[in-house]
Amino acid sequence: MNGVINLDKPTGISSNGVLTRLKRLIGESKMGFVGTLDPMAQGVLPVFVGKATKLIPNFEGHDKEYRVTLRLGERTDTFDTDGNLIERRDASHLDEARVREAILAFQGEIIQVAPAYSAVKHNGVPAYRLARQGKPVPEKRRRVRLCNMVVERVDLPEVTFRVACTPGTYMRSLGEEIGKRLEVGAAVSRLIRLRCGNVFRLENSVAMEAIQEAADKDDFAFVINPSDILVDHHPYTVGGAEERSLRIGRVLPLADGCAPPNLLEGPDPPRIKAIRPGGTLVAVGVVVRTREGGWGMQPTKVLV
Repeated sequence: MNGVINLDKPTGISSNGVLTRLKRLIGESKMGFVGTLDPMAQGVLPVFVGKATKLIPNFEGHDKEYRVTLRLGERTDTFDTDGNLIERRDASHLDEARVREAILAFQGEIIQVAPAYSAVKHNGVPAYRLARQGKPVPEKRRRVRLCNMVVERVDLPEVTFRVACTPGTYMRSLGEEIGKRLEVGAAVSRLIRLRCGNVFRLENSVAMEAIQEAADKDDFAFVINPSDILVDHHPYTVGGAEERSLRIGRVLPLADGCAPPNLLEGPDPPRIKAIRPGGTLVAVGVVVRTREGGWGMQPTKVLV
């Protein structure tokens, strides 16, 4: 099976734990996902199945959007309410205006420190493993960008806001910094990923329970055709001989009109998805000049 599942990850299970469960349900051992979600988080987790895992790098650089609920007045070792309480402060003096101002102050480009309890690796060892062993976790900083921040609800001591961000942004670290700015501390009490890029969205995701029910009936309609998520690739239908050429990495000459000048404008070559007449994705690639001076598709990944 080659395809993609737009999973609504439930809370209480790690992203790798979800993968283990899906492998058992679907009977496919080769899987991978884009964007790790903490066990306490829920929401969009794109899972790639079979040879579709080759497409994962195409989606790792996409932005994401979250809905975050913070509990003000608490600090924990994991920066969320699943962790051990480190400090509790009175937040009753805060008002809605000050809370909104503190959150929106982080919009734009910021430097973030990854949480000690995270999957960031240090010399090949995940940070959370070092933290659990009581070992020091080296500070790892990264530059991220936050945008479209909207405070949706202030019901002290909790506040909920929505934010879009670049890959690698930690919502738990953001919550910790907001707590520092308000001088009362804060911990993430709920986290939902609303989208990953523009293709994978919460409103068209599928719950684990629905997957379980469908798999029991051998109904795998929830598995998306990989071609359907490559919305920035131009489709090109291929026959048997063309498919064989792509399989061995040959440049496939494109028929006249399949690479018009408007597709060739800009710094990057246009991307092509080769599909069978029935819609099965054969390969992805880029448009190049052929030796004869025409246009061709250079395959970069073959999925059959």
